[in-house]
Amino acid sequence: MSPHEPSAGAASESRRRAVVVAISLVLVSLVAVGFAPGVASADDTLEREGSDLVVNVSSVDDPETITVAVTDPADTGITYTADATNAEDGEVRIDVAAPDGGTVNGTDLRNASVTVTVDPAGENVTAVQLANETAVPLHAVALADPAWIGDGEGDNTTDRLYVPLDPDGTAGVSAGTDFDVGLDVDGNGTADVEGTIRGDGTQLVVNRGELVDEAGDSRETLDLRVLSSAGPVSDRAPIDPELRSWEDGLALWHPLFEPGETYAVDASVVGKNANYTDTDAETDRGYLELPAQLRGETEIRVSTADGTELANYTKSNPLTYAGASRVDATVDDGSLRFDRSLAGLAVDGAVVDTGNGSIYAGIGGVVNEAGRLAFDGTDLSGAETLLLSTAAGDMVVTLKANSSSAGTGAGGGLNSILPVLLAFLVPFGVGVLPGAVIGHRSQSDPDPVNTLLIGVISFGLAGIAAVGVLVVFALDLFGTDLVNLVSYAGVILGTVGTAAGHQLLAESEVAAASGPFAAKVTVTDGSDLFRGDVTVHYREPGEQERYDPVTVRGGRGTVQLPGTGTWEMYARHGSAHSDVETVDANEPSVTLTIPVEATLTVVDAVDGEPVTDAAISGNGISGTTDRNGAVTIDPPEDATDAEIEVSHDRYADATERVRFQQNASHTVELERRTGRLRGSATVDDTAAGAVPFRIVPDDEFLSDRFDVETVTTDADGTLDERTLPIGQYRVEVTLTDGNVGYEGTETTVTVNESGTARATVDARFTWRLDADRRDRIDRVRSDVRSVLEGGGRDGTIPRYYASVVDSMLEAAESVPDAGHEFVGREVDPSEAVDEILGAAERTTDAISEAMTTKRNVDLFAACADMPDADVRWSGSFELAELLDRLESDSSARRREVKQRYEAVDGLIKDRRGELSEIAPAREMQQRAWELTREADRGPEAVAIGYTSLLLLDAVEELFEHDALRERLTRTVF
Repeated sequence: MSPHEPSAGAASESRRRAVVVAISLVLVSLVAVGFAPGVASADDTLEREGSDLVVNVSSVDDPETITVAVTDPADTGITYTADATNAEDGEVRIDVAAPDGGTVNGTDLRNASVTVTVDPAGENVTAVQLANETAVPLHAVALADPAWIGDGEGDNTTDRLYVPLDPDGTAGVSAGTDFDVGLDVDGNGTADVEGTIRGDGTQLVVNRGELVDEAGDSRETLDLRVLSSAGPVSDRAPIDPELRSWEDGLALWHPLFEPGETYAVDASVVGKNANYTDTDAETDRGYLELPAQLRGETEIRVSTADGTELANYTKSNPLTYAGASRVDATVDDGSLRFDRSLAGLAVDGAVVDTGNGSIYAGIGGVVNEAGRLAFDGTDLSGAETLLLSTAAGDMVVTLKANSSSAGTGAGGGLNSILPVLLAFLVPFGVGVLPGAVIGHRSQSDPDPVNTLLIGVISFGLAGIAAVGVLVVFALDLFGTDLVNLVSYAGVILGTVGTAAGHQLLAESEVAAASGPFAAKVTVTDGSDLFRGDVTVHYREPGEQERYDPVTVRGGRGTVQLPGTGTWEMYARHGSAHSDVETVDANEPSVTLTIPVEATLTVVDAVDGEPVTDAAISGNGISGTTDRNGAVTIDPPEDATDAEIEVSHDRYADATERVRFQQNASHTVELERRTGRLRGSATVDDTAAGAVPFRIVPDDEFLSDRFDVETVTTDADGTLDERTLPIGQYRVEVTLTDGNVGYEGTETTVTVNESGTARATVDARFTWRLDADRRDRIDRVRSDVRSVLEGGGRDGTIPRYYASVVDSMLEAAESVPDAGHEFVGREVDPSEAVDEILGAAERTTDAISEAMTTKRNVDLFAACADMPDADVRWSGSFELAELLDRLESDSSARRREVKQRYEAVDGLIKDRRGELSEIAPAREMQQRAWELTREADRGPEAVAIGYTSLLLLDAVEELFEHDALRERLTRTVF
């Protein structure tokens, strides 16, 4: 966001042009009084576009000058003039903040009325009045930095967006009045939300919740435009995401970050190995916290869970942290007085720069409406700057003394003295400088000829400097005023001073270079002063060392050299030493750099865990990381940094430039080498359904680094493709608790970077029918056969009902081949078979009782002469359905049987009139219900209930078979 800031030169030139144009317009107006001016239509003549008033002059032929005079408020004297000869598309733009007459500061022009007159080009032409007493807003609002988010006032705690206003671009707003304005959020020209201009036009405050709602999915930039009845009265000043220093760290600030919502963040520094990713980042007052290492040109993308982007800065347009905001404040009566545009800014700490160091101060609170922030208990005497921690990020505050009592007399005196002082000091200083510099650097006796030449050069430079000062103050170059005379004196004295300085300084330097001198030594590790003791060695060039070394502590010291000329020096700490540097009496200061060992830590780029046994190499360096992922590196010969390669067989290679400084540490993040894995789970080649799939790291590296991962297969028993670190895994499936009754429930697979590894687990169901259960099945079949032995009676209908029991026995016998049906079940196969056989035994008894009543015996005897028919029940006893029912509520199943019993009862009643005998249906219906009613609760009741439903289904189907219906039509005597 760029505030409206016209340059001083441009503003001055604009005022001069404005005066000329205003005088011309006055003269033209006087001439025009004698003529009868025409009045054009005011409809669509005046519009607002940002800080400009747009006047449509297309109805005037050859317009030359346009004059806008404010008539309401009256007696303001505010007028605007503009050149209309270069009107674009018939429109002339006038900056409402820069009138040619009167002042807009402190005047309320929100509901102004104006008269607009256009003077056509040429002589003896009639002025055209485009508008007369026409209402048009003439205020302007300019948004500035920095914006911030704060709490509302009073009982309203809704978040507010505070935006300072630029005083140079904000005009036509009366002092002491707060007022509401409409704000356009999406560029449609309509008021989407309402804001408040307050603090005498210094600040815009908006409900942030309304901004977020109106922004919708277009939330990368907040482009607020202040509206009026005639159009926008503020220029475009988008509020973009920006990097700020916040709470001792770095954060991305955005006015449309919502509290309570999480964001996905992907950030990196261009050209550096600094990356940051978070899929569940939260924000506070519009700040999304980032790692400090992201300072620099930062690529960053922030989005919501539904994919809405709030920031997308790529390598071609990265974000850069521009430093803390800078403001001025006055120390006044126990408080800091800021510009009122910062009212409502929350402050929670400060660092005070006293000029001799920095101290922390507990300054906190909220800047009040008058722009004041109390600092009770904090001594700011001698302080020059403050670093405040605020809701707008870190802010550098330059402190100024209270100068409200400064008088105009002093200013006037200073303005008159300043040219005289500069006229002397500038040429004098420029004149003296050449002799002083050359004399200081000379190592030989001064030569009079050289001194004369230097004097000539100095005279010329001083003369040029004097001319420059006189030109700046618009004075006569060869006048006799005091300023001129003083400048001449400066030139002469500067010339004399440079000759004298050359002589004196050259002589002193020669004298200084003729004996022993002290060398000022600074020892560093490449960036900081070297802590601890080092020895500084010195010798004459080409000679052996014959002097004892000097110990320097804390990185700075003085070494007394015994003779003249040039000396070689180097510093040593243990086995490490600096390069050899030279010093002499003219350049007695030297910096010696000792490279020291550095610590390199290698971590996993995904979870930040240390990487053990990573190989370090490069520039003659080698090593391996320990269990903490760390390795200590000694510096190579004569080097303060080195390019290091990091490799590991489970990670992609990486490089890092390591600087060898005291306590230096570097962290390298390695990207995992990964592969793909698919899987499936079956039981005896039949899909196992959705089952837990455990992926267990099965080699030493993976076992140490990663935990077991448990996922669930799809309904068809397949595992979708997954990305895993390369290595060997053991894949296990959990079919039931403890995998009872199954074998082969795990397999081993190796994941490589190329291709897709497949883990197929085909378990074998090992449960079998034991001898007791097979004998039980045989007994039930024998009992069924006894029911069918009628002795001269027709057995078609009893055999039909007995087929229900046959289906149950077949289901029991199928269990060893139905292992997939028990996957994920709490019911084990033995329990299921026992319940089936128990229900089959009771069903056989029920069929026997129903088929041997007197009416049925007589009916079957009467049908003995009918052809034998093999009619079987068309349904089947489903093992899967029984297992489902065993794991559900048995009481609900009892109600299901009751409802089915009543439905079959109605069917029997309906068919009774069509048949001679319905006892085979009625008796079987009654026995089916009695089975359920007499069963206990629990698994037994579930199996009996399911069997009763199948018997009732068989009763219902009885009427659908012709052979069975024919027997029911026989008359029994």
